[in-house]
Amino acid sequence: MAISARMNPRLQLALTRYCRAHGLSKTQALERGVSLLLSAEGEGEGHPAYTAYRRIKPQLGSEPEPRGRLESIASMKRRLDEKYPG
Repeated sequence: MAISARMNPRLQLALTRYCRAHGLSKTQALERGVSLLLSAEGEGEGHPAYTAYRRIKPQLGSEPEPRGRLESIASMKRRLDEKYPG
């Protein structure tokens, strides 16, 4: 599903820099951000958007290994996977 969003120029630049620094596409970064937002607000697993994401996640393919900050990203991913198993 394609989604369009308007961002102010500073936020666009910050997203671009983050993606370059971590070896992510903008889509991957935004998916992670939405997952973290839902998790932080306690709407994760039962939320319809999260359920839909989990349903299509296998079709998205594997994610490339991030460049830099590997430890912190890996630990964040591990925590999310523990909170929302398979």
